[in-house]
Formats: sequence, C-alpha cells, structure tokens
Amino acid sequence: MSDDLNLSMFRGYDIRTPSSGLTPDLAARLARAEAKYIREVLGANAVVVAHDARSSGPQYLAIATEEFLASGLDVLWVPGVSSTCMAYFSAMCHPEHAAIMFGASHNPAGDTGQKVLGPGVAPIAEGIGPEGGLAAIRDLYVSGEQLTGRQRGRLTAFEPMADYVAYSLCLAGVEQGSLRGARVFQDYLFGAAGREMVIAFERAGAELTPMHFVADGAFPLGAPNPVKDDVTAPGRAALTRGGFLLGMFFDGDGDRLDIYRGDGAYLSSSFAYAAILPFIRERLGDAGRSVFADLKSNPLAVIEMAKCGVDVRVVRNGHSQIKHTLMGDPSAIGAVEESAHFYEAFERDGGRYCTENTLYIALLVTRAWLEDPVRFDELMALQSTVAREREWGFMFPSNAARADALTAVEEHFAAQGLRAMCEMDTGMDLEATLMRRGLPFQIGVDTVLCDDWLQVCHRASQSEDGLARWEVVGDHEASVRQAKREVADVVRRFGAGDEYQG
Repeated sequence: MSDDLNLSMFRGYDIRTPSSGLTPDLAARLARAEAKYIREVLGANAVVVAHDARSSGPQYLAIATEEFLASGLDVLWVPGVSSTCMAYFSAMCHPEHAAIMFGASHNPAGDTGQKVLGPGVAPIAEGIGPEGGLAAIRDLYVSGEQLTGRQRGRLTAFEPMADYVAYSLCLAGVEQGSLRGARVFQDYLFGAAGREMVIAFERAGAELTPMHFVADGAFPLGAPNPVKDDVTAPGRAALTRGGFLLGMFFDGDGDRLDIYRGDGAYLSSSFAYAAILPFIRERLGDAGRSVFADLKSNPLAVIEMAKCGVDVRVVRNGHSQIKHTLMGDPSAIGAVEESAHFYEAFERDGGRYCTENTLYIALLVTRAWLEDPVRFDELMALQSTVAREREWGFMFPSNAARADALTAVEEHFAAQGLRAMCEMDTGMDLEATLMRRGLPFQIGVDTVLCDDWLQVCHRASQSEDGLARWEVVGDHEASVRQAKREVADVVRRFGAGDEYQG
C-alpha cells in the first residue's frame, strides 16, 4: 500500500517526488487530505496557491484547486509562473489563509512537489505544524479522509507582482534609479525568478544583463541548480567576459541566490550575509539581537557577522526548520544557509513573518556592493584565506547503510580529535553533525582560531532517500582535501556510489 500511495513524497522539509509517482488520482487524494487539514486542524477557510516554472505545475495546481473548492475552501490563485518568494509574499498579504506552492525547487524537470504553509506564513513540515504538520497530512492521505457536506468555495485571482516589487525595493532601501551605474549579470537557469528581477532592477536603474530569463519547465540546461557546474557554465562564461560588478545565479523556483564577483570569483552565502547585515541592522534598529547561521557557515564569516553587534547561533539545515526556529525566537532577525538561502523575520501590517524574499536580498546585495565595493573585496580576500570543499554527497543503497556510514565518519574524525555538536543551543536536534578542531562551537567577535583548524559537517538528506551530504572548511587546503578523501574512504565501505553534486 505504501508503494501504491507514494508515501516517500512526504519529506522532512516539504513534499517532493518524481511526477510519474504522483498520478492525477493521487494528486487529488493528497489535495483532499490537505483540505481537511487546512480546515479542521489549521482552522483556515481559504488557501493561496501558486506554481513555479516546471511544466507539471499548472496541472497539479488545477487538480488541487478543484479539490479545495469542492471541499468548501476559497482559493486565491496567483496566475502564471511565480517564484516561491513571490508566493510567500502573497501569503503575507493574506495571513489568515493557508498557502501551497507547487514546484520542486532545484530538482530535475520531471519532479514535482509542494511547500505547505499555515496561517501567518508558518511552515508545515515533518513534525512542524499543528498535530505533526506533514505527518498529519500524510495520515489523512493514507486514510482517505476528506471534508463532506460543504458549500463549494470561491476562486479568485490575486496578482502580487507590483506590490511585491515595491515592497522588496523598499526593504532594500533602493529607490527608483538609485542603482544606476551598477552592471549586474543574472542567470535564472530558465526558472521562475526572471520576470520579477528584470522588473525590479529596471526600476532601480541598474544595467542588468539577464540570461535564460524565460521560464521554461523543460530546463534545457539541466536541473535548475546553481551548484551544478555544467548548468551554470554558460552563465559563468558570460559573466567573466562582460565587465560586470557582480553576477547572480538562481534556482528553478527562485529562492536560492548564488553570488559572484564580476571576475567570476564566488562569494559564499555566509560572507554575503556578513556584507549586508549592517544594512539590515540599520533598518531594524534594536528590533533584534541575534541571527542564525547554519552549521556549514564559514567561521570567519560568522566572526564578521558578530562584528555587526549580534549573537550568531548555529541552526539546523532546512527551509522549514529554519523558519520555524526564527518564529520561536523574537530576538532573532534573520538567518543564512550556506546553500544560498537567506531568511528574515519580516514586519508587515503589524505581523511578523519568518520567510524568504530573494528579490529583496538581490537588490540589497547590489546596493551594498555599489555603495561599498571595498568591503566586498575585503570579504573576498578573507574568504580566500580559507580552504573549502563545497557541499557534496554520496548515494547509498539504503537509508540504513547511509546511517551506518555517517556514524563511521563521526567515529573516524573523533579519533583525530574533532569534537562533535548535534544539538542547537535550545536543545533541538540539528539533524546533522558539526565537527570541529581548533575552534569553539560558539563563535563571537573575540574568537581566535587555532592554526590548522578544521570543520566537517554532514547530514542525511531530508529530500532524497539514501543521500548523505558533507562540507569541509579549514585553515589549510591540504587538510581540507585530506578530510574529503578520508570521508570517501570511510563511506566506500558502506556501498557509497560516485560523488554527487546537487
């Protein structure tokens, strides 16, 4: 029964599956379960729906909309292709509603998925949300329960683009024409971000060169993942020969933002966040005193963040988990994930919404770089003093083999003197392991790093069965490369496949 129902689509952060595994009948069954959860558990009477660039989005949105309406829910439909962040903004505009974004982020073209939100733009994930979040929806899906005897709901269209662009410009402190002189390159990888970026950057006066800007769900370059070198190669070549101030690469649903200097040098997300954090602090004043950085964040970047007058705390990976953590801490103003996600506790009409707005981040990074290019050069130089093996993975024949491999890697590095951290300072499970040598787990302004310090992070993927991911940073390139080789040597004993990027 489990295989017939495709229960593997319920992941730790959201719903994700090959489209072939979600037939129209199963999609309708899932929507009926969600309708019951939205109405009876969340207490909402309406749901905002949107879809990203992938070709299957309209079909799945239409199926779900029909089931929602038949269940008595009103539906606010965002017409056309939407980035995930614009869908989040639409939910902010209707905070009493639930919301569902149909898409699969950076996954291959043949995949589909959903990001589910409760009222207040609250994430619904495995163990996150009333009565277990996605676990409760999964139970309703298995049982086949649905709402009955309801008057049919009403469908209305909601077009957020103009307000979303204006709101994002205002957040970034960017006025009409104020980015004049900034030569910016952006590659959307045929994903959903092109329209909003072109509109906003044109209004801001930037000299924008957009590439692969038309949403194309076939994703001709390959899976719309800015980590994949073969996918970004055409864009990176165009960037380096164009004389740009900076370049930006987005994923399929437009919520990830990889940042490059005009010469093609990559700026990791933690350093980018350190660069814009003073602007965020200036806008918010004393509204908050802490930020979160995921366990892969570069320790030198964490020190730079701390110099902005905030406590920087380790947070577990995952968009739903990070937003949930932000919601539970009124002192926290934002977070960064080294996988190119940026989060903030946004204030709007008296509400506090912990979510993402990549358009705002793209505008703010451009403003900061235009106003203080020396600061970015300094951060790039600081980053260059650290060796890094950006996150990679291995596929294992089973989740059990993956678990054994992760344990063996921890034991291997523990024998070398690395200490392990598995919980946040709140006691919440990191769902990953942070291993360090030569530096403390709590990093602040006065932290001094020892010579030949090393940081190894690993985690089981929450969105793909059998996949585990690693990232290594350290003071010396030889040590970092050696650590990566040692990981490969250990996991090979547990049936690891070839190195996986993505």
